Amino acid sequence: MPIQQLEYRGLNLYDVVGTVEVAIDADLKQIHIYDTQHIVEPEYDFLSKSYILSEGFWKMAKIIKEKQLFLENDESNLNLWITPFKWVFYSSNQTIKVFEEGKMKIQPISSCAEDMLLYEKYFSRLKNESLGGK
Repeated sequence: MPIQQLEYRGLNLYDVVGTVEVAIDADLKQIHIYDTQHIVEPEYDFLSKSYILSEGFWKMAKIIKEKQLFLENDESNLNLWITPFKWVFYSSNQTIKVFEEGKMKIQPISSCAEDMLLYEKYFSRLKNESLGGK
């Protein structure tokens, strides 16, 4: 199945409506999220000193789950439904954040390897932004 793309609209940290681009690769169980407006991007938790999934992410994931957008929906619990997927965030601070198997990994775009199976459209756009272009 080809990668399916959609947009999600939500509120950022400053209660301003913005758009997140989502690309779903159902075959590889990967969901790519281009979010440079802080709408669903993972947030840093100072207590645990790590990144966690944001409230905006949970709202978006609930909608994707309910719509059953190109993905199987076997679990009634949202947390259990999220776990089998690899969530790749193309973020505002020039990093790739990958949430997989309950853990968040942070990678600067300058050190991303080809074996990460990134979505080229989002990766190249983020890379161009880091070079000052749009």
